[in-house]
Amino acid sequence: MKKKLKVGIAGYGVVGKKRRAFIDANLNFVTVAVSDVNFEKDHTASDGVRCFNSYKKIIKEDLDVLFVCLPNYLAPEATI
Repeated sequence: MKKKLKVGIAGYGVVGKKRRAFIDANLNFVTVAVSDVNFEKDHTASDGVRCFNSYKKIIKEDLDVLFVCLPNYLAPEATI
């Protein structure tokens, strides 16, 4: 059985949620964590996905892939 790649999404607004739909439809990926400044606190969603209120926290997760869906003013810092 092929191992699924663990995916995180930094920025879970309109773009992040659209990307997640495609990520979850791909049999090679599993979404394990998302981050967004609009989360009041860190938590685990009912589907088991870990949710963080800062992209700096998601970067510390054990991920294979990180989709950066942050606004332009944050994306360079998060990517670097």
